[in-house]
Amino acid sequence: MTDKPSILHISTGGTIAMSRDEDGAMTPIEHASDLLSVVPEVESFAEVSLLRLKSIDSADIHPQDWLDISRAIVDNYDKYDGFVITHGTDTMAYTAAALSFFLQELDKPVVLTGSQIAIGVVGSDGKRNLVNAFRVATTDIAEVVVVFGSKIIRGVRARKISAFSLEAFDSINENPLGEIGLSVRISRSRANRKAGRRLLYTPSLENNVALITIYPGFSQKLLENIIETHKGIIILGYGTGNIPSNAQDNLLNTIKKASENGKPVVIGTQCILGSTNLGLYKIGKNVLEAGGIPSVDMTPEAAFVKLMWVLGQTLDLKRIYSMMLKSYAGEISSNFDTLTRE
Repeated sequence: MTDKPSILHISTGGTIAMSRDEDGAMTPIEHASDLLSVVPEVESFAEVSLLRLKSIDSADIHPQDWLDISRAIVDNYDKYDGFVITHGTDTMAYTAAALSFFLQELDKPVVLTGSQIAIGVVGSDGKRNLVNAFRVATTDIAEVVVVFGSKIIRGVRARKISAFSLEAFDSINENPLGEIGLSVRISRSRANRKAGRRLLYTPSLENNVALITIYPGFSQKLLENIIETHKGIIILGYGTGNIPSNAQDNLLNTIKKASENGKPVVIGTQCILGSTNLGLYKIGKNVLEAGGIPSVDMTPEAAFVKLMWVLGQTLDLKRIYSMMLKSYAGEISSNFDTLTRE
């Protein structure tokens, strides 16, 4: 018997689980247990069990993998006090957002981490991130988080901002939930804490959603084709969500037609920080009038995954509109008033 918290380590691959082969190329390590062997100090504060779920580069992550990871957590939920998921950095923000929507009312931590440099390579950030992930997994935080560098970030707020820095992730439009230095500091005013909640598992998903970025000269024909071949679409507009509305581009008519046909078109921003504000300029009001749904201050990753999750539950456009503007996991700031269509 032990009084140490029990943590399930779910290994999915990524740079953190790679090593150099004889030719110097990066390849997945043969045994996920090898990853834990480089952090023996974790044994002093946690009882760790291992589940090698996948061994893939995160660039190859597919929505089905989100469902597989969430199912592994649900199947083991009552056996462990927390979960650590090692994952590649490229799509970690998407996976963190998906788990945040699938797994609500958590009463224990679900922690994602990875590394910029393989754990067996000189200068690797992998050991530090892995140890810190287990440290956070033993706290009373009760939500999906990304632990990377010195930050503890809410899953729906995490975004990879650097391909170079070891502080590769940041919390977008919200301060981090905590920081890791000489100790682990978690904000009691921001982080959800254990409160005897009962897990709400909603693994609904519609894969056929597109995420596109507007650019000068964007083709109406291209937009029409994307809308025609998808169940929903996220469009990242300029600034506060502005979409070209002149006759030459004529994108608004396409958005209006999509809305009239019951297909949701969510409008976000290409800016890293800030929110859509479609009522600020006439061009933005035109988007609202055409039926565009503002993403408010969601990250592109969170908005994209959320629309997939919402469409997995309903195809009713009014309900989709309402659900996209409701915050389920902290993806929309509380200081934004609920937006409704005129």
